[in-house]
Amino acid sequence: MVELLAPARDLICLKTAINYGADAVYCGLKELNMRFTAKNFNRDELKEGIKFAHDNNKKLYLCTNSIIYEDDLKKLNDIFDFANSSEVDAVIVSDLGAMTVAKDYGLRIHASVQTNITNSLTAKFYSKFAKRIILSRELTLNQIKDIRNNLKNDLKNKSNEKSNKCYHNLELEGFIHGALCVAISGRCFLSSYLFNRNANCGDCLQPCRRKWKLINEHADGTNEIICEGKYLLSPKDLCMIEYIPELMEVLDSFKIEGRAKNADYVMRTVKTYREAIDAVIDGTYNEKIPYFKKELQKVYNREYDTGFYFRDLTNNHDFQYDIEGNASPYKKVEIGTVVNFYKKVGVAEIKLINDLNVGDDILIIGNKTGCVEEKIESMQINHKVVNIGKKGDNIGVKLNNIVRENDKVFKLIKSI
Repeated sequence: MVELLAPARDLICLKTAINYGADAVYCGLKELNMRFTAKNFNRDELKEGIKFAHDNNKKLYLCTNSIIYEDDLKKLNDIFDFANSSEVDAVIVSDLGAMTVAKDYGLRIHASVQTNITNSLTAKFYSKFAKRIILSRELTLNQIKDIRNNLKNDLKNKSNEKSNKCYHNLELEGFIHGALCVAISGRCFLSSYLFNRNANCGDCLQPCRRKWKLINEHADGTNEIICEGKYLLSPKDLCMIEYIPELMEVLDSFKIEGRAKNADYVMRTVKTYREAIDAVIDGTYNEKIPYFKKELQKVYNREYDTGFYFRDLTNNHDFQYDIEGNASPYKKVEIGTVVNFYKKVGVAEIKLINDLNVGDDILIIGNKTGCVEEKIESMQINHKVVNIGKKGDNIGVKLNNIVRENDKVFKLIKSI
């Protein structure tokens, strides 16, 4: 069975991911990871996250995948020592020296996408350190198939068992959803050059997401503006929801990008891909694809495409993008706060700051609750059934999930 791997910027996202079907989560401490500007975890929070994951028979992988400089080495050893003592399931690493240190600590290693592994020879090299490799984002589906097949065939053809053992059970992980970077496997110097903010240490200001002008300078001194005021360097987001069966044949782990994203993004993407994987198994996948696509439109996206997976099969590539950020037609609006939850009857009392109707879909988000989605099937005010709650009302709603006092309540509104 393929693993579904979800991002977690904090404990809310971690609990949400696991509650909605993730098999594992990946996250970072506040140092030496590729999302330095995200909220990230302190050590006590990470211990709590590990316990929550393990109590639910899930795994937690710690990102230590930034470029490691000389003055980072003491810090790196300290993090690996902590990771070992706190029973992290694996560390995600890009630096070769860091891999040797992690191996000395007895940590399971996953070779980061920043290693840019694009062929079976490189995969075999990293298997000396890593139990799993996270494949380059620039690979096509056919190239991934070739890598997997060549690793398997090489094992069959080798008679020397000792030479095989490193990559005999090597796992392949690939991204299936989320933001793409214009640089090779995320290795970019644009932010460093312009703003002294190092993208390779997770501190990118994303200048690639801005408008750019493309000019062709001719030999005679004239200029031709090829494109002006377009988001030339801002790729569309990856979405592989229509190709889950094909990916299940070649990948051991499906990775969702988004360690800087909110809990509702984690909830929606994990829920949708979990349902898609399960639908492949039970034979209902094809009929549910329209539903899956509609669900993924409810989260932040820069429009979707299939990244590099089919770049060897088509030349129809749109690189002149007209939007800066979110293309989703949905927006999240805060509508209230949970003031009480009556666990015996499963009813929440919500203080409204915006109107709410029977039939609305809501999100409830809190530190212990994570993010849960509910449909309002019925509503009461002072024990009387009503169809609408107005700003200022205290309403009672029956829920399928346990929520808590002070949890925030949001409604998804389709704007177009």
